[in-house]
Amino acid sequence: MKPDDIPDENLLYIVGQADKELFQTGMDIKRRLWEVPRLVMKRFGYLTYTIGGPGKPKILERIDRAFASIYRKQDLAVGGHIGVFMYRDIFARIAVPHVFGTVSINPFECIDLTPVQLRIIQSEPEEMEVLIDQFSDVADIQYGTQEIKSPFTNIELVVRFIGLARLHLHSASAVLTGGYDFRGAVQSSLLATELALKAGAAASGMSEEQIKEKFGHNVSGVARLVATYWPSFDFDRVTRVIATQPKYVLNRYAASQPERREVGHLVMGAQYIVSEVARHLSDRDFRKDIHPPFARQYPA
Repeated sequence: MKPDDIPDENLLYIVGQADKELFQTGMDIKRRLWEVPRLVMKRFGYLTYTIGGPGKPKILERIDRAFASIYRKQDLAVGGHIGVFMYRDIFARIAVPHVFGTVSINPFECIDLTPVQLRIIQSEPEEMEVLIDQFSDVADIQYGTQEIKSPFTNIELVVRFIGLARLHLHSASAVLTGGYDFRGAVQSSLLATELALKAGAAASGMSEEQIKEKFGHNVSGVARLVATYWPSFDFDRVTRVIATQPKYVLNRYAASQPERREVGHLVMGAQYIVSEVARHLSDRDFRKDIHPPFARQYPA
């Protein structure tokens, strides 16, 4: 029987078995997304073929559909960093797409708001400015943390700390935009702030032990050092954001936690600080490509 003549149910079984086989080797789901179709096509006798666009074999399209039917969309999503934009008192997810080369990006296509909400925001200049500020920060975090420039890319502590800052910020955004208890985002946002600033300290040449001994959880002190090392670092704005944050250790054991909108501002403030460090560690600055340019409004 030719591969094109295999019934859908039989093809699904073949794909499922190939997926199970690769899973048992320890292969991650994101990689199996590409490797399962390749393995099945090889077993069908296809050695060279087009994997996308005109010329893609129909059997490969069917294999892809079969594999996709086994899992949920979120299982197969190959996403980057997510962020949050607080509109009134709701939390909208910002998801910056992976792009290669020079392309134009429409922020309104990357934020999880209803068409009506987007129309309303476009009639409110202040909300528009906050949205663009937050989208820019999330974009700089996604690309800046992946494109750290020399000499910082060769400093393990810099790469580790900024990567962990992004990870904790990602968690905070997921909590807020996933409809979970918003208070769960507080500690993650505080950790993201601290780790990003300490990445800046590591960039200045300090060791992990020196950073720990000199600063502990004193993020204001770290920010002051970073501003000394990078004169263009927006120290005044960063310290204003830090002033609104609860103390990390005290908050960890406190029965009382910030209210909903406070948490939204905490996470968006942390987004700004992480992005400000990422911009200095890389050559990324989304705002430079906005025309006509306008001054940052958020955080104030």
